[in-house]
Amino acid sequence: MKEKNYGLDLTSGRISTLLLRFAGPFLAAGLVTALYGAVDLFVVGQYTDQGVISGVSTGTQIMNIVYSATIGIGTGGTVLMAHRIGERDKAGSARAAGSILLTAAALMVFMTAVMWFLREILLTALDTPEEARPSATNFVKLATIGVPFNVGFNIISSLARGLGNSRAPSIVGAIGCVVNIALALLFVGALRMREIGVALATALAQVTTFTIIGVWLLRKKFPFPFTRGDFRIDWKSVGMIFWVGTPLWLQELLITGSFMIITGLVNGMGVVASASVGIIAKVFSLGGMFPLAIGNAVSAMTAQNLGAGRRDRALRALRCGIAYSLIIEVALCVYCQISPESITALFARELPVIEGAAAYLRAFSLDLTLISFIFCINAYLSGHGKSIVSMAHSVAATFGVRVPLSIVFSRMRGVDLNTQLYYLGFAAPIASILSITICVIYIARLNSKRGPAVPPPRVSDI
Repeated sequence: MKEKNYGLDLTSGRISTLLLRFAGPFLAAGLVTALYGAVDLFVVGQYTDQGVISGVSTGTQIMNIVYSATIGIGTGGTVLMAHRIGERDKAGSARAAGSILLTAAALMVFMTAVMWFLREILLTALDTPEEARPSATNFVKLATIGVPFNVGFNIISSLARGLGNSRAPSIVGAIGCVVNIALALLFVGALRMREIGVALATALAQVTTFTIIGVWLLRKKFPFPFTRGDFRIDWKSVGMIFWVGTPLWLQELLITGSFMIITGLVNGMGVVASASVGIIAKVFSLGGMFPLAIGNAVSAMTAQNLGAGRRDRALRALRCGIAYSLIIEVALCVYCQISPESITALFARELPVIEGAAAYLRAFSLDLTLISFIFCINAYLSGHGKSIVSMAHSVAATFGVRVPLSIVFSRMRGVDLNTQLYYLGFAAPIASILSITICVIYIARLNSKRGPAVPPPRVSDI
């Protein structure tokens, strides 16, 4: 295992150790992010009412449109850079870096415009409850301020991860989360600014992270010559970014759209149901932090090793990533089955919301074990440049299973609200089972067409 001044060489060394070393900084920042999410939700739950909780939750679903774009295109940038580093192509790496940065600039402008002009249309489409509409409008309007900075930070971070450097973006992200926590406590807890305080805290934290990562980039010495002349569009590089990133973008966008459909269905069930499901949406994002971090490591490791011609090593990284993720996620799932109220009571004061969220969490948490497979497999496929497969299985599972089941469960009659929310929670894990089935079949066929999937490993890789 080699560590250079720009990051880790992921093509040699013990896979189990290297995977954790690369994922470690990302996970550490993720835990801070989780703390931010928990504090943010705690502050909103303790200092506001269910109308604000519902409004912020609905507004967050709309802001996820931006995050879907940065996840997709950012992954495309990571895979592109990792391939070039694995190939030891210095000129290609310089062209890739310039193209990634210019793509970030264009995306910053585009996504800001989308959020500014479509926010009211989207809030109406989500059937936002009347009690929550003012809070949702205020939240989205102010949160849009941070959109260009969020996009810029995430795309630059994707470039760093492609270089094998997960530490810099993770540290900067952690700093941003600390800023967010402090400002949320000040604006919402002390100054009682409600949803305005939540959105403003988030936007200012995003400005902070973009500024710091920008300064880091300007001072960074790349492992290849990079001049102003490389700061231009290289269409081959842009093509690869969008070849990998567009299916992921569409996947995330469609999944976000499905969540918006589900949010609309839940909003139609009343403000208690809306607040309950909104709480679990944030709690679940915390629970998925570990497989997300491992998945980022699997993606970068897969891309670098494929660039170096080591397909066997990439597959072992996938298996190791799934094993690591399952250890944590199974434990979290068991806890959610035993005592879900101990979690939901942290984020709401009103008993109906606490009980409704707990009922939903008990069923929904089964998906924690399943995303251990899905996140790592999607990362592996992205490293292969096969992100269109990730999009296909996600769309099939979401619109073929999750949305239809959500429609059925949201229209149940003759049962109390908590029972209805419990059944609604099963839609996600049932959909994930279909995704995993499709992925396993595809990967088996992918490797069988290319010969033996796993030749004998090197001693140093074990």
